[in-house]
Amino acid sequence: MYWGLLGPDKITSQRRTRTLGLSSIVRKFNDLAVPGLGGVKYAKSVFLACLGVDVAEKVRQSGKQVTNIQVTNAIEALACYLAYGSTEWNKDDRLRGRTKLNSPADLSYKTFSGTNFYVTQPMRMSTVQALPGLGFVESKGERFNSFSLNQLGKDFVDAACASYRCHRLSIIDFLARWVKDEKQLPSSYTPSFGELLHVMSPLVRLDQHALNLFKQALLSGENNSRRRGVLKWTQSENLKTYVNWTKPFFIEQTHFDDLKSGAFFFELRNKSLDLLNVIEAEIAPLNPPRLELSEPLSQSIIDAVSNLKKAANAFLSLEHDPSTSKEATYFANQCLQKNDTDIIISLLERDEVVLRCRGKQVLPAAAFGKPEPVNNEEHDYSLFPKGISFRVWNMYVLNRDFENKLEEWLGLEGDNDE
Repeated sequence: MYWGLLGPDKITSQRRTRTLGLSSIVRKFNDLAVPGLGGVKYAKSVFLACLGVDVAEKVRQSGKQVTNIQVTNAIEALACYLAYGSTEWNKDDRLRGRTKLNSPADLSYKTFSGTNFYVTQPMRMSTVQALPGLGFVESKGERFNSFSLNQLGKDFVDAACASYRCHRLSIIDFLARWVKDEKQLPSSYTPSFGELLHVMSPLVRLDQHALNLFKQALLSGENNSRRRGVLKWTQSENLKTYVNWTKPFFIEQTHFDDLKSGAFFFELRNKSLDLLNVIEAEIAPLNPPRLELSEPLSQSIIDAVSNLKKAANAFLSLEHDPSTSKEATYFANQCLQKNDTDIIISLLERDEVVLRCRGKQVLPAAAFGKPEPVNNEEHDYSLFPKGISFRVWNMYVLNRDFENKLEEWLGLEGDNDE
C-alpha cells in the first residue's frame, strides 16, 4: 500500500487488502488531513460522476430502471474509451481500463455497462465522499446509488457541458437516450463526436467556469478552513521550506498536529507491513514454507522489528492521537512489546491474508507468494513531508489543474517514471 500521491489507485489485488485492521484509523487521519475530498485528485472525475448521476436520474424518470453505479461506470468507461482512442491508446494516470476497453464488441450502453467490461476500481469510487463533501448531491445515505444532484451539482454539470451541442440535444439527453438504446454514438469524423470527446474525455480540461464552480465548492462548507489551508500550502512557492515538518503559517496548529501524527502513523503501518514482507520473503523459498518462532530469528527479521519499534516510538513521542478510542496508540504499543516474537504474533493475528500464525509457526495464508519489495517508495519528498496524507498530494494535483499547469506536471511525472 502506498500512502503518497497514488495511494488509492494502487489497490488492485487481494494482497492490497492487507489492512491489519487499521482501515478506520487510516480513514480518520485522511479525513482530518483534507476533509470531504475522498480520493479525488482530478476535477474531471468528479464531473463524470455527477454526469452519471444526472443521466441515471433522467433515465429513471422515463421509466427504465437503472442505478447510479451502473450508468456512471458505463459513462466513465465511455469517456476513457474516447480518450484512449484520441491518443492511440497511450497510458495516462487520468484514465482507466486500457486493456479491457481496447476491443469492445460494439459501442452500446449494454456493452459498456457489462459487469466485466470495465475496471473493478473505477474513478467513481474515489468520489463517493467528495460529491456530498463538495455539496454537489443530496443523499439519504453514504451509498453512491442514493445520490441525486442538487442545484449546485446541476450548475456544475451544465457549466462543464456548455460547449456541447448535438442535434439540439443536451449531453444529458443524448446520453440518456444512449442508455435506453435510442441513440448511437456519433461517427469519429463528425463535429458531434468532437464535442462529445471534448466534454467527456478525462484528458481535456474542464471549461474555466466549471473549474471555478468546483474550486468554490472546494473552499465552501463546514470544513473549508482545513481544505483552504491545504490548498494554500500546495500553492506555496516555497514548498521545500516545510518538508521537514516546519508548520506553514496558513495551517492551523491542530490541523498541523493531525497531519504530522497521520504521517507518522502511516510510516508505522508501512514498517509493520515491511516486517511481514521480510518474513514472507524468507519463508517463500522453503519447502514447506514456514517460520518457527520458537527458534532464533534471522538478522533481517530482527532489523525489520527494530525499524518497526523506531516508527512506533516516533509516533508515540508526538503525544497526539486523534483516532477513536486511541486505537493508533494501542497499535503502536503492540509494536513495542518486549518480546520480538510477541510483536510478530500480534501482526500475524491482524493479517491472516498473506501470513497466519498457528501456535509458534508462521504459515502461508490465501494470498501468499511473490513478496512485495520492502521500502519500495516512489514519492517526491522535495515537495511535502514524508508520509503525509495522499489527500494533500491530491490537492496539489487539483491546484495544478486550477492553474492550468496539469499537463506540465504530468509531463514531469512521466520523466520521473522512466
